[in-house]
Amino acid sequence: MAIAKLLFFALFTSGAFLFFSLNSRLRIITQPKFIKERLYRALTFISSQAIFFSLVFLITRSVNISLPVSIILSYIPRIYKKSKDRKEDEARRKSWPLVIDQLSTATASGVSLQRALSEMVTRGPLALQDEFQSFKNSFASSGSLTIALNDFVSAAALREAKSHYRMAAQLKSTILIARDCGGQEIGPILRNLSMHLRQRERAFDEIAIRQNWIKNGAALAALTPWLLLLVLSLHSQTIDAYNSNAGRTVLIVGLIATGLAYKWIYYISESLSSGKRSN
Repeated sequence: MAIAKLLFFALFTSGAFLFFSLNSRLRIITQPKFIKERLYRALTFISSQAIFFSLVFLITRSVNISLPVSIILSYIPRIYKKSKDRKEDEARRKSWPLVIDQLSTATASGVSLQRALSEMVTRGPLALQDEFQSFKNSFASSGSLTIALNDFVSAAALREAKSHYRMAAQLKSTILIARDCGGQEIGPILRNLSMHLRQRERAFDEIAIRQNWIKNGAALAALTPWLLLLVLSLHSQTIDAYNSNAGRTVLIVGLIATGLAYKWIYYISESLSSGKRSN
């Protein structure tokens, strides 16, 4: 009865909190894309935990050890996905200066700006092919450079990283200013933008290196004790020790401490990188 009251109070509190103070977040949570993403993450976590639990249990023959170890190891696919997304984001970010250089070279050789942007679909970096394909399709249907650039920025906004939207918006503003200033000013303006993006890229690289050191150190520090426990569990004395009540308490406390420590270090890394990027 007490558990039912506690569950009802938790549901009522969370519902009231979302309804009265988080209207925008409530709309985000109820979007199909958000639900689909969270459902995918939950299924990935559950499936990976089941796989790791089975593997660890074959080694240890202990549920008390296999459960927390599998929970820790089940975050490996998520860490790998984040690392993969970070590399793809870095590849797209590094492609912007190359795009500006190619546009500057094309316009200097007498190619129109609209044609140069459309040809980026085949001649530009693959990481930004979707954005330029959106521009090409929009310009072919509307014939307006402004409308095509708006669709170009909208395609960049679909990326999860906000930096791509800002860079696409900068490119759009630069192109419109260069068009209004005249054909002779397009080259210098694009070269100035390329120089600015390269300087920004060097700053981002420095931040990314330091951030990766912190994140990799946090992941290694979180995994090492549990891998050591997995090795020690090959001895029957270790399994007997952790099958006791004191052993279960140690495992629960260690699991909670590992999760909190990793989240804390990850939050510090994100905060430091956000602060340096804003500066």
